[in-house]
Amino acid sequence: MKEQKNQLRAECKNKRTAMNKAQRIEADKRIFCSTVKLIAEIEPKILFCYVSSPAMEVNTESIIDYAIENGITVAVPKCVSSANEMEFFSINNRSELTVGCFGIYEPEGRKKCQITDYDSGLCIVPGLAFDKGGRRLGFGKGYYDRFLEKFGGYTAGLCYECCMFDEIPYEQHDAAMDCIITENRILYFKGRSSSYG
Repeated sequence: MKEQKNQLRAECKNKRTAMNKAQRIEADKRIFCSTVKLIAEIEPKILFCYVSSPAMEVNTESIIDYAIENGITVAVPKCVSSANEMEFFSINNRSELTVGCFGIYEPEGRKKCQITDYDSGLCIVPGLAFDKGGRRLGFGKGYYDRFLEKFGGYTAGLCYECCMFDEIPYEQHDAAMDCIITENRILYFKGRSSSYG
C-alpha cells in the first residue's frame, strides 16, 4: 500500500509541475469561483484554509483574501513538528504569515489568535490526489488526517482535474472529503448534488 501511494504521489507531482503557468492560473481561477459558491452555500463563521505552496498546490490566496474581505474568520495552520500535528490561528491578512515548516507560509502562532473550536466551519483541504469516492491522498506526513479526526465541520478538497482518479489507494485512517472541487466540477458527498461545468 505504501509503495502504491508513493508511486501515485510521484505521478501527481509530475502532472502538477508539467502544467504551464497559464493553465494553472485558469484552473485556480475556476476553482476559486466554485469555492466561493460553496462558501455562499455553507455560510461558515470560520474558514480553515491551508496556505498554498506555489509549485504544487491549488492556489488559496484569493480564497483567503475573499473570506477576510467578507467578514469570515480565517484560520490557517501552523505545523507543530515535534508532535506531528497542526494548530490553527486566525489572521487578518496574509502579510501576517512567515515562512515556517517545509517552506510553507504559516501564522506567527500567538496564543490569543489560536482557534481551538473544531466543531464547525468549513475546512479547505490540500491533497495530491482525490478520487470519485471522496478519498484523499496527501503528501505523506499525516498532518491533515490527524487534524480531520477531530474536525466536526464541512470538508472540501481542492484538486486539479488531472489528479482526480476513479479510485486511489486507501487506508482506514485516511480522511474522506464531504466535497471535492476541481476546475471542471464540484463533487458533493454530503447532502448536495454534484455539479459540472
